[in-house]
Formats: sequence, C-alpha cells, structure tokens
Amino acid sequence: MKITVSVIGIGLIGGSLAAALKQQPEDYEVVGYNRNASAIDEALKRRIIDRAVSSPEEAASVADVIFIAVPVRKIPEYVIRAAKSAKKGAIITDVGSTKANIIAEVEPHIPEGVHFIGGHPMAGSERTGVSSANPSLFKNAHYLLTPTDKTDMAAYKKLHSMLTSVGANVLAIDPQKHDQAVAIISHLPHMVAAVLMNLASSETSDTENILMLAAGGFKDTTRIAAGSPRMWVDICLDNREAIIYSIEKISNMLDILRHAINKGDRDKIKDMLERAQSARLNLPSVLGKEMGRLYELYIPVTDRPGVISDITLTVGQLGINIEDIEILHATEVSGTIRLTIPEKENADKAARALTERGYEVDLRTVE
Repeated sequence: MKITVSVIGIGLIGGSLAAALKQQPEDYEVVGYNRNASAIDEALKRRIIDRAVSSPEEAASVADVIFIAVPVRKIPEYVIRAAKSAKKGAIITDVGSTKANIIAEVEPHIPEGVHFIGGHPMAGSERTGVSSANPSLFKNAHYLLTPTDKTDMAAYKKLHSMLTSVGANVLAIDPQKHDQAVAIISHLPHMVAAVLMNLASSETSDTENILMLAAGGFKDTTRIAAGSPRMWVDICLDNREAIIYSIEKISNMLDILRHAINKGDRDKIKDMLERAQSARLNLPSVLGKEMGRLYELYIPVTDRPGVISDITLTVGQLGINIEDIEILHATEVSGTIRLTIPEKENADKAARALTERGYEVDLRTVE
C-alpha cells in the first residue's frame, strides 16, 4: 500500500529525509513544500520528491506522515497549520534540535485523531540547503523521538519503523532531558567553536595572520562554526536555560584549568587531561557496527495513556536502540508490545529496567 509522506521544508534535513525514503523498498510517495521555489526545483530535478504542492496545508492534507523541517522558531506555527489540515490518523513530526518548548506549544492544538511526535535527528553538516541533501545522512546516526503521555502506540511504531528503515538508531527521550542533553553535546560545542573562531580571527592583523597556521586540530574543532548563524540564533533562544547552564559549567571548568596552569599544578592539569582522554576513548562508536544476535522483549500492557512513552523512555534512557517495535494482540483494553533489541547485554538491561518499572517481561532470542 502506498504511503504518502509530506516534507515541509526542503533543506538539508528535509531533503535528506525525502531522498532516504525514496531509496526504500516501501512504496512511498514523497510530496514536498518549500517557500523557496528554487529548492523545490532542485528536489524535483534530483527526484528526491515526487511532486510539489503550493502550501503547507495542501502538503498536510494528502499525507499519512508529515515531517516539519523548517527553522526551529517556525516549527510550532507549521505544526499547528499542518494539524488543522491533516487527515485523521496522520502523524506529524518535526526535526528541531529543541523539544520541550515546541511540544508544550503545539500539543494543545493537535486535533483528536491526529498524532504529533517530536523528533530530532542527530545528524547534519556545516553545509545547508537541498543541494547538500544526502540519503545516507541518517545511517548509524541517533534519531531521538520524544513521546509523551499523549503519544499513540500505533503512531509511534509507524514512525519508529520508518526512521529505522533509513538506517537511524532511534532512541526515545523525555523532552526536558533531551534539551538538557543536546545543550551539552550539540549546542555548547557550536558556541565554543564560534567563540574560538572569533578569538583567532580577532588576533589576526595585516602583518600577522595566525589563521594561516591553522592545522587539523583547529580546523576539526571549529568546523561546525560554519553552520547557519540564523538557525543557531533560534536554537540559542529556544533552549536558552539549558545552554546558559552549560556555558556556566564550562566556564567554571576553564577557571579551574586556568588556576591550575597559573599555579603550575602539574598534577591537576594532568588529572584533567587524563580524565578527558579516558572519557573520549570510551565514547561509544556506532560507525561500521555489525548487527549482533537479536533479542525480543514481550511486554503485556493495558491500554492506558502514556504506556508507550513509559516503555520507550525507560529503554531510551539506557542509551539502548530499539531495532523494531510492534503491537501484538491488541484489544480495546490490553495488548502486548514486542521490542527487538540487538545484543544480549542490552536486552538484559532493558528487561531489568522494565521489570523494575512494574512490567512483566518475556525475553526471547530471535532465531
């Protein structure tokens, strides 16, 4: 059966999503809308969308799944506009790198029978625009979903399966925890890169251009400073509390380092560098991973608000990717959720965590 997907905002992320879906074996019709006509022309030329429409409302009205891929500050407006025109059963999701404010603003405006699930692909590039769209952008990248008590189980499964099919590692996370986490691992690094780039630039003169000495380390550290300033202004303002908290924390750590250097405290400097080295070397790597044996968790549940978010958030906070999710034997009052998880260690951790949450879990090996 053909699934119609509308992408509202055909830039790097929206264009890459469209391109990735067009490469899947499922029968997707991808509809595109963008205010900039040249972006639509490029998307049609590259065949990453099947057809274009003239308004967000038209895009929403024909779609089973709607991706809102516009700048962060415009996401609530476009989600609400799409929701008013969406057909019953449609799923709306966004790709914004902040979540709590967006969800709080849009959820009261989502009509009965239409489903909104916040999303954030942890993938991107310093390049922008549909000309940089890449169907492989999401392969082995974390794609965060932020279900709430209002999230429909069937809608979550459908979106989860769609994102998994393009190669993403889909994790569930609470919206507030999402914003706190990305402030440290995504937003703060961009601010630091911008400050470092501005520092180096300010020390440059006509007679002594230190930027000519920039080597691999400096270029790697500051690469993300080439990203869209307009987009990052919106992110800073939308996630200001978490970003300010992160800036204060890094400022305190820099003060400690400055004091240690000033005092000539070799042991303190060495300790800070060794802890950083150890943490960096222990970062989990998903690039080039091989899929190990799969395990299935069968979880009987009652049909109550928030059950899907509770289960997926419990697993997601462990950093464990759910390879597949399915709803079995569903009735009006109960059903069974099946989670497919790679690696025995991860499956055991997930089963323990869910059991501690009060769920009955049947763990099986996939033959």
